[in-house]
Amino acid sequence: MDAFAGYLASLVGSWEALAAPHADASVVRGEGFVAARFPSHPVLCNAILLEPAALPSIAGVYGALASYAIWSADHATAAALTGAGWRRDETTVPMRCDLRGLRSEPAAGDVSVDADPGVVAGITGVDEALVRGVPGLRVFASAGRESCVVLIAVGTDVNVSFVATLPTARRRGLARSVLRRALREAAAGGFDTASLQSTPMAEPLYAAEGFVPVGAWQEWLPRS
Repeated sequence: MDAFAGYLASLVGSWEALAAPHADASVVRGEGFVAARFPSHPVLCNAILLEPAALPSIAGVYGALASYAIWSADHATAAALTGAGWRRDETTVPMRCDLRGLRSEPAAGDVSVDADPGVVAGITGVDEALVRGVPGLRVFASAGRESCVVLIAVGTDVNVSFVATLPTARRRGLARSVLRRALREAAAGGFDTASLQSTPMAEPLYAAEGFVPVGAWQEWLPRS
């Protein structure tokens, strides 16, 4: 499995874990696409277009739900979305890290391990119900609950998400400390890799912890 395929498996697996506690949520793996449908949590209504011909199938998954985004990772799918009237939005960077070299390194930082998921809601503003009862989910937070990281186990990989710091606590290195501790806990637990999706601005933070880009995402929204 190449690096991007491994990342993609982790991403989709994390979506499925997040969907598990919610009766109205689902992740559809179709021919040439994957679509996460979260009617109660539109922020997670995202679809991956892997083949241009699958675009109508994605529309069928969401039906009357108007709020969803589509991601493309190559020129052919981007061209299909442009032709269908979708508009470009933000770009993000899929990244992976090999954790096996961290197993002999000590965990660092004053960080709460397995913190209550409510901490994530308090820092990021997401609905607390979204992160409760998710299989394989672990929350790491700074001692003062100003910064957090979520790990979701997907096979031998951990998917990293909800990395955030309260505005009043930024530029103190808290996110770096929490991320570093989370990765070392994952390594100590026997996980081989970590995967995440980064904004261009956050890429240097992750690169400093050993993450490398494995592709590029373009997000698309319906033209209003």
